[in-house]
Amino acid sequence: MKITALTSFCVDFFPELDKIYVGGNSLNFAAQCKLLGYKNTSVIGAIGKDKFGKLIENQLDKLNINRSRLYQINEPTASNKIFINEKGDRYFKNDSWNGGAFDKFRLSESDWNSLADSKIVAMPAGAPNLKELLKRRNENQLIVIDFLDYLGIDFIKEHINNIDIVFLSGKEEMLDELQELSSQKGKLIVTTLGAKGSVALFENKRYYQKAIEVDKIVDTTGCGDAFQAAFSIEWLKTKNIEKSLKEGSIAARKVLNFVGGVEQE
Repeated sequence: MKITALTSFCVDFFPELDKIYVGGNSLNFAAQCKLLGYKNTSVIGAIGKDKFGKLIENQLDKLNINRSRLYQINEPTASNKIFINEKGDRYFKNDSWNGGAFDKFRLSESDWNSLADSKIVAMPAGAPNLKELLKRRNENQLIVIDFLDYLGIDFIKEHINNIDIVFLSGKEEMLDELQELSSQKGKLIVTTLGAKGSVALFENKRYYQKAIEVDKIVDTTGCGDAFQAAFSIEWLKTKNIEKSLKEGSIAARKVLNFVGGVEQE
């Protein structure tokens, strides 16, 4: 089974720790797929011709992820400044994100054609290529889109028709409206609720999964991406929501034990 993650690759700066880690939704998603044993995992996207881009290439090579369509362009590698509070939860400041190569990259016709045999295609909703992906998708693909925690329900409504799984980091007060949208569109919507676990909404039903406890949360960065990868794979295999939520939670728990979205040390 071929899995492709696009197009978010960045370096995460942790100013308080004086550390730099590679990350981005797509790198984290692809890394989790490889850790789950899916060898045919690839990425499409762009990095800068700088030392940070090289770090991303090195990490993908370390995990043996196909990066033949990860391009170097004349823009800085995307970056994010991440801060961690005393509970291990990450937070951002107004100037945290620099889109760089991520903002400028557009898939070529050859890139789009290469996606035809991918069974799972994953992308963050903030990617400039989102509308084109949803227009070009085929019915044999599982299209999973991460709407994060800031794009809002109206943005989901605008794009949901051509998405198979909507992921987001949400709040309990959103669930009624999200369930109505799920029922209306016949779509699977999965929201993570941090320490309160996760909820899947499908066919007018609500499925809950408690968060799996950890002794100490080091950093929450990337746990949502790991959750999404494990959930998507299990759902494609079994169409069992309870099992998918459980597998997602197990994957997310492991990421809470280290800094950054993928273990690099």
